Amino acid sequence: MVATGVLLGSLAPLTPHQAEAASAAPRAEWTTQNTEFVTRDASRLQLGGETFRASGANIYWLGLDENVGGVDYPTFFRIKDTLDSAHRAGITVVRSHMGTSTAQDDANTLALMPSLGEYDDDAFATIDFAVAYAGSLGMRLILPLTDEWEYYHGGHRDFTTPLGLESADFYTDPRAIDAYQDYVDHVVGRTNALTGVPYAEDPTIMAWELGNELEGMTLPWIDEQVAHIKRQAPSQLVAAGRRFDIDPDTLAATALDIVDVHYYPPTAARVSADAATVTAAGKVYIAGEYASTAATPALLSPLAQDPAVSGMFAWSLFGHDDRAGLVPHDDGFTFHLPGGTPSEESRAEAIRQYARDIGVVLPALPLETPIVTSVQRAQGISTITWRGTAGAAGYVVERQVDDQPWTTVTEEALGASAGTVTDIESPAGASYRVRALDGAGTTGPASDVVHPDGGDVLVDPVQDWRLSSEHDGVTVAADPDGGSVIATDGTSGTVAWQHAGLTRAEFQVDEPGAARIETSADGSTWVPAATVVTDEGSVVADGLADDHVRVVLTGDAHLTRATLRSAAVDPTTAPGAFSLQAPLDETTGTTSTPDFAWTAATDAAYYRFALTNAEGTVVASADGLTGTSYRPDVTLVPGTTYRWSVEAVNGVGTTTSVPTTASFATRPLPTEALGVEDFEEYADDAALTSTYVRNTGGGAVTSTLGENPSTGSQAGRFAYDLAGPGYAGVVRTLAEPQDWWGYTGLSLSLRAPAGDDVTVQIVAGGSYFETTLAVEGEGWQQIDVPFSAFAPPAWAGDAVLDPSTVTQLAFYLGGDGAGELLVDDVVTMVDPAAVVPADPGTPGTPGTPGSGAGPAGPESGAGGAVPVSGTGTVPASATTASTGLAFTGSTSTTALALAALASVIAGAVALRAARRRRLASTTTSVVERGEAS
Repeated sequence: MVATGVLLGSLAPLTPHQAEAASAAPRAEWTTQNTEFVTRDASRLQLGGETFRASGANIYWLGLDENVGGVDYPTFFRIKDTLDSAHRAGITVVRSHMGTSTAQDDANTLALMPSLGEYDDDAFATIDFAVAYAGSLGMRLILPLTDEWEYYHGGHRDFTTPLGLESADFYTDPRAIDAYQDYVDHVVGRTNALTGVPYAEDPTIMAWELGNELEGMTLPWIDEQVAHIKRQAPSQLVAAGRRFDIDPDTLAATALDIVDVHYYPPTAARVSADAATVTAAGKVYIAGEYASTAATPALLSPLAQDPAVSGMFAWSLFGHDDRAGLVPHDDGFTFHLPGGTPSEESRAEAIRQYARDIGVVLPALPLETPIVTSVQRAQGISTITWRGTAGAAGYVVERQVDDQPWTTVTEEALGASAGTVTDIESPAGASYRVRALDGAGTTGPASDVVHPDGGDVLVDPVQDWRLSSEHDGVTVAADPDGGSVIATDGTSGTVAWQHAGLTRAEFQVDEPGAARIETSADGSTWVPAATVVTDEGSVVADGLADDHVRVVLTGDAHLTRATLRSAAVDPTTAPGAFSLQAPLDETTGTTSTPDFAWTAATDAAYYRFALTNAEGTVVASADGLTGTSYRPDVTLVPGTTYRWSVEAVNGVGTTTSVPTTASFATRPLPTEALGVEDFEEYADDAALTSTYVRNTGGGAVTSTLGENPSTGSQAGRFAYDLAGPGYAGVVRTLAEPQDWWGYTGLSLSLRAPAGDDVTVQIVAGGSYFETTLAVEGEGWQQIDVPFSAFAPPAWAGDAVLDPSTVTQLAFYLGGDGAGELLVDDVVTMVDPAAVVPADPGTPGTPGTPGSGAGPAGPESGAGGAVPVSGTGTVPASATTASTGLAFTGSTSTTALALAALASVIAGAVALRAARRRRLASTTTSVVERGEAS
């Protein structure tokens, strides 16, 4: 899988990984911990005579990346950092698409094969580094050689389209097969320029995979390609697999070693079942991809105990950005180690525990040093940015003024995803440094100290050319510590930068005598600058006046960092006037916590926000906000008036907004339940089917109208078959969003086979949420589901449930086999605090509380049923405020349960008698619960 939206145009590398880098002498010798090949013994992997099982991760981008503002080679730092993070978490094998790098007609000039049959060996630089560095850590690699999908790194159509063939011809046409094998020969036959070890003879490469998720493989094609690869790499294994299920041809291919199956989402039962099938055929089984969002003890613990599972590979791992924070990726399955959010931290621990459970000893490694990458002073306030380090669970930013003790810039440590912080005090003369924290809160070594001296500081680790303005005759030479800039031909080369108001330049060079600094007013005419060499060996030019500076490297000098200081202009007055925009003063009917917004204040460095209740108590506050909007993480009380205010701050003073404060009132809790779905408005099966659209990624579903015998009303009936994907579902997209704010949850009636899992899924505020109900017993059951039970599904990103805008309702089944789900009377549950107590009536009066005459009737207020918005009634349980799942139904035998059931039936009968008209769906939108690409 690789989900991307990158458009390929005219590509030029920002990262200087060219052929000359391979010929440059590294500063340190490369070593490897991998001295033996991983081998196959029937359906098991072995290493050194012992069973070998992989704790795996996918890092698809190691050779060519799409997450750097376009397609480019990743820096050596990013490769090293992400492999280091994986190593610390017990990852022993990495699956990477770096062996897949093809294009057509130079559409991607950075590919290994930009055009059919034409190769650019410069593109091997990142691959060489990844293989060499993985070996130094003792990690192994699985490398697919092409791809089913047409992503930025290419796929098998690059071997057919240029020949005028269809994509299916890839597996049958001799010309396409010859083209593919020619590419395979070029990759498998590569000799690593850093280590001098041929790829085919490197134990670090555990297996070559015929391709990622190839859908059209045939047995003759598999046999031919396996034989072709093994002739060149007899000591390495060969893998193959397709998306979602087992390709039967892979089981029949005699010489194939590993069958790779992918899961979005995975279940322990299905993985074990597939592993049993594969190993019964005498093959090694791996889950070559599974949604990392599903990495939980419930999934991984039983699989660690299943010896048929030789590897679990989470999709997909990213590390730190070159400048600040963690690299984001938007496919929904991105993860970072040790985790950038609480949910990621939980998944990371599950992955670490899986490694421990299969016998991996996690290395105890000290934290490395972060790098402050910039200090930017704006409006008299400094913002510090830093590049993180592998294994860091958090960071502490420290400041020092003169020779005073170091103090922290923030009251609390910053999280693992942090990379920028504003010093809201920004005292004159402050210097800064950053320390990483491990999971136990122990600090690592401090970064180099940065001295802004009232100006801006830019630190360039020179891993690429993104910050420099010009370079000539230099390249980045790889070494086990990452990389450094050297002169290409060993004689001389230059790197230049341009910044307005430059005052100082410092360059870390291993041979200070082999570097000189020059300045220029126009970037064309250069003059030498006076320099000094610091005690640490850096070359420094101070008192600069021009906007251009460059370093000239001669001989074998290695440049590892450039630090540039420029002047900053502080304001002379406090920020200008600004106004509060949303919510406006005296707004009423607010439901969810608002996105507070205000206009920008001239010369503001940051903003200070406060939210108070009617008594003046601070409910939420924030400092150091650099944007003009903010949504606090706070739940507002219904029917309450609040006031909010903002101040603009700079190094001179503070300006209060206009108006000084604004008030708004939250909407009171609803007292009437909302009917969500009663299935009464569907005239026939076709109408139901057109509204509840099958998720085509799942199993078969047939939608028909059924009956709820408890009420005699119409119900939705969904016959399903879970074969193949392991799930099936239907999705209703509402014609108009529904507002469920203020309700406590959903109440619904359903019937499903005992033991099946029924998942109720909603889309609220544009995010997916779901809860799974374990069906207990037979027959119809009423189930109350509090909103607190809903959470983002495993394949979706983190989100907070805001039920004020609900746009979809879906029902899913998971597991194996076939069955029938019936659903009826989906309504919202009213908070009991919002319901006005009913008149208790006269003792002994039938139908009223206290009479002892049986359950309350449908019109008896809170004791029986409450009105639905519009007309009709809903069950009394719609006022439930429970924090768990409340079940009633045929399995209840107590008098209390019978009374509750009678109340449900009475309410449902009334509901049927006076149905409110449902909103008909006019659009469809199917959540891709199982799609991987």
